[in-house]
Amino acid sequence: MIRNRSARTRTLVLALLLPTLGNLSVAGQDRAPRRPPEPFRVFVYPSHPSDTALKAKLEEVVPIVRERVERRRHWFQLADSAESADLTLRLVNYRTGQHWNPLFDAVYGDQQGREFHFLDAVVQGGGVRTRLSGLDERPVRTGPSIRNAAGHLAEELERFTKENYAALSELRARDAAR
Repeated sequence: MIRNRSARTRTLVLALLLPTLGNLSVAGQDRAPRRPPEPFRVFVYPSHPSDTALKAKLEEVVPIVRERVERRRHWFQLADSAESADLTLRLVNYRTGQHWNPLFDAVYGDQQGREFHFLDAVVQGGGVRTRLSGLDERPVRTGPSIRNAAGHLAEELERFTKENYAALSELRARDAAR
């Protein structure tokens, strides 16, 4: 009797687990590959804010962001226009700043300030739209870099692309069929 019960339990557990295990392999197909078969085309451009100082900063930063996106050549290739792109990356804000810690000044007699570059963008593709941010923060003595903030933004773009790989690939297939 005990053997029958354990055999029935095993059969019941297997019957419950097999459909779940089958779904895992199907869900794995939507995951991003290590490298896509073809890089996604990305169009990087600045927004046009009413603030002329911000507009000038954004236009100055665009070539740096394009260069950092292009460096991720396995995933991205630059597009000439929004119409020919799989993804659009619109730069919307760029700011710098400093933060000082008065406790370090009092205890160590040395200024321990942090300086940062912060770059905001909106990415759109495959029916999905979200905000991304790139940040570089370092001690004031070292100084941050807009190149590093742009590199961080490119990393975030790659993460977005991997998370939405199925939708982006479907959009690309539909465009190719047209």
